Amino acid sequence: MVGTAYIEWVYNFYACVYDVVFERFFAEGRRSAVAAIGARPGERILEVGVGTGACIPLFPPGVHFTGIDLSQGMLDEAHEKAAKEGWKNVHLMKMDATKLDFPDDSFDAVLAAYFITTVPDPRAVVQEMKRVCRRGGRLVFVNHFMAPNTFINDLERACAPVLWRVGWRSDLKLDSFLTMTNLRPEKVEFVDRIGLWRTLYCVNHKDAAGPEEVKPKRTFIPQALRTWGKRLATVRIRKRERV
Repeated sequence: MVGTAYIEWVYNFYACVYDVVFERFFAEGRRSAVAAIGARPGERILEVGVGTGACIPLFPPGVHFTGIDLSQGMLDEAHEKAAKEGWKNVHLMKMDATKLDFPDDSFDAVLAAYFITTVPDPRAVVQEMKRVCRRGGRLVFVNHFMAPNTFINDLERACAPVLWRVGWRSDLKLDSFLTMTNLRPEKVEFVDRIGLWRTLYCVNHKDAAGPEEVKPKRTFIPQALRTWGKRLATVRIRKRERV
């Protein structure tokens, strides 16, 4: 597991090419997440992990938007866009999402777009999101969670140590995320056909965090092989019973 300082360095490195390299893959998910928030003029919106500010122009005019990010390089890109486009009521600041410098109940909705799998402690991030969002407000996530396919799961687990070195994790399961954050989504939607990206819409009930994440032990036998091995063993037993 890499630390916060390393993640900050990685995204400072990505900053000047992020939109060109990644945004074409993430645009649909951002639109889905902003639509799920359903922001209205006058509402206070916070985005944790605002990055280069790609979500900002998707919000309707009149919202009071605050974006925070740990990477100064990403924020510099967002500031440049804000100045060029003349965005109003937009405040961008450098901040650690696990230690938000805002009073309780400061926002009507909080968004985390493609962010949760880039932080070492997603549980702490979500608890801070709950704290600064008013009771009954909206918490919306769009993120990668492990696909509901055993073979793809094995690939995601195998790649996890390498992908952490480039700034994100591939082995976060949706049920594990919901358990450790004590979130109860009102709606979960797939962004892509494979099921790698999902949008979660949650109402903020101000629940305390759940238990810390328990990661499965690594084994030499992939989950897919174990699953199919059990199925073949079951078939053989049934054949013997018939004989």
